[in-house]
Amino acid sequence: MIEIRESRPIKISGLSSFLVKTSGYDEQIVNAIKSLPFAVYHKSLKEWEVPAEYLADLLDGLTNLDSIELTLLENTSSDHFRQPPLTAEEIAAFKIPPFPHQVDAINYGLEHGKWLLLDSMGLGKTLTIMYLAEVLHHRGLIDHCLIISGIDGLRQHWKKEIQKFSNESVLVLGEKVTRNNTIRYTTVPERIKQLQNPIDEFFVVVNIATMRSDEIVDVINKAKANKFGMIAFDECHKSTKSSQQGANIIKLKADYKVGATGTILVRNPISAYGPLVFTENDHATLTNFKAFYCQFGGFNGYQVVGFKNLETLKEEIESCSIRRTLDQVKENMPQKMVTQELVELSDEHRKFYDAIKEGVKEEADKINLNASNLLALTTRLRQATACPGILTSQSIVSSKVERAVEIAEELIDEGEKVVIMSTFKDPVYQLGELLAQYSPLICTGDVPDDLVSRNVDKFQSDPNSKLFIGTIAKCSTGITLNAASYMIMLDEDWSYANNAQCQDRIWRVTNTRPAFVTVLTAKDTIDEHVHQVSQDKKDLSDYMIDNKPSDKFTDQLREIIRGL
Repeated sequence: MIEIRESRPIKISGLSSFLVKTSGYDEQIVNAIKSLPFAVYHKSLKEWEVPAEYLADLLDGLTNLDSIELTLLENTSSDHFRQPPLTAEEIAAFKIPPFPHQVDAINYGLEHGKWLLLDSMGLGKTLTIMYLAEVLHHRGLIDHCLIISGIDGLRQHWKKEIQKFSNESVLVLGEKVTRNNTIRYTTVPERIKQLQNPIDEFFVVVNIATMRSDEIVDVINKAKANKFGMIAFDECHKSTKSSQQGANIIKLKADYKVGATGTILVRNPISAYGPLVFTENDHATLTNFKAFYCQFGGFNGYQVVGFKNLETLKEEIESCSIRRTLDQVKENMPQKMVTQELVELSDEHRKFYDAIKEGVKEEADKINLNASNLLALTTRLRQATACPGILTSQSIVSSKVERAVEIAEELIDEGEKVVIMSTFKDPVYQLGELLAQYSPLICTGDVPDDLVSRNVDKFQSDPNSKLFIGTIAKCSTGITLNAASYMIMLDEDWSYANNAQCQDRIWRVTNTRPAFVTVLTAKDTIDEHVHQVSQDKKDLSDYMIDNKPSDKFTDQLREIIRGL
């Protein structure tokens, strides 16, 4: 007798698998199973596990060898915690009303417990995660929510967004404020001690690098002082099990888990492994996952040369995720959304910026701080955040440039067109090199007007032209780039009007889709001051646009230098 019963997968991928058990060892049966494209033997169970896709082949191979008893599962869905949908009272209690598609995603999370949020960029995945956690907290189901930022530099951005849009408190693990009011982070051992003591805040934000520590994972899972009932992993495609941090993130335990990314299949199906296993919707080993979904060849047969069983992967992802694109929800979105994203400088970039800052402060003590001198000094600081290569021959990559590359790649991989704007031309050319695979159209003051015009026409009319990179001074007026719905501003102009004009390159009254603008602001740098000053919409416009002296603007620049 051969027993074949359907089961939820144990060590392979898919929505279900089949376990094969025999009364004893039979070489013919074993050979028939081994002849299948994929099968795994469980020594502890003394059973073979076969993907559901190969059931017909399995039955064909075994029918003539012995009698078969086949048992099917009535329900292969996961046993996640299921909660009723949002009530009108819960929706009204949110700090700002969520969009309908965000309400749908929150309800999906309440029903599924462990899932993937795969909405396109700009549709508010951050707010969805925050509000889901709030509801679970208010219903008494979780004590704390842990947010893992898959991009190291976005911890402060998460903190800012929670403080702005959530009714709950937030702590960035290891954060400390220095005497000069800048943010630094404690060592991993100090963060472990912090986790071992009670934390008052509801949200706790950590960067992905912190998860390299086995002790951090152990403390989170034991949860003696702080129980993390929900763990959200933002940009979850950034981690794989082959990395230490990826292996540790998979070990994290919680009743509710959310993996958020707009590009789960970044380059190939392997990138889906981490998100699926983190949310406990796939139980395969990485080796089995690759063996099932990848075709190998090349040198020694170890190179991935193609993919297979992609319909199964598609079904697996769809069974545990919700995804909406801009076109699906555009009717409910505002015409233009401008988001300020705080970016933490890397250690190397921070060290360089601080050195420039000290030099500026020292120089400021020696000269008369008139408007011209003040602008020159602050411009040097702004260059240090946008493109250190302007000021040094050292190979220091701008953290903002790195982030712009990440955003652009994500959007272009989704089929979107992207515009990137910068105050300075040097980062424009640097971005052009880093994103050369997309054949970007470059427009700065160095580019002749006739070529700028041809570049604009090509971007607007050619569906294969996906990326336009320019300077604010050259491209903020007189051109239309609304073939793109997304703009990344590497930095801002001092003038609010100039920034608004620049952003409106992708927004016209004829637009059929909303426009999304992401402004990158380096945390604890001159960028934050520029952003604040630019909000004074009228007071500075006379000086910055008409070149008329403004005492208020000069005073603001003077205070910025003195406050560094």
